Amino acid sequence: MHIVSDKSLQRPNYVYDDQGVGYPAGMKPEIQWGHIDGPLMYHSDGGLHWLTWRERLALWLGFTDEAAIDQAYRGGRRVQ
Repeated sequence: MHIVSDKSLQRPNYVYDDQGVGYPAGMKPEIQWGHIDGPLMYHSDGGLHWLTWRERLALWLGFTDEAAIDQAYRGGRRVQ
């Protein structure tokens, strides 16, 4: 994640939102299963999400994948 207040300081190949928070373009969602506080998901926009027990079960049973969870949350903002 890269935070800037001046547009001239933006990095190439990064995507920036209205607040100046940037993340690498093309970043893929990833789950860190061995985190000390439980499974942690890194979203494609740089956000973090602790997996719920339902999401863990759905992943384990193959009903969903990382991309589907990433689409549903978009960096911590739950899409209804």
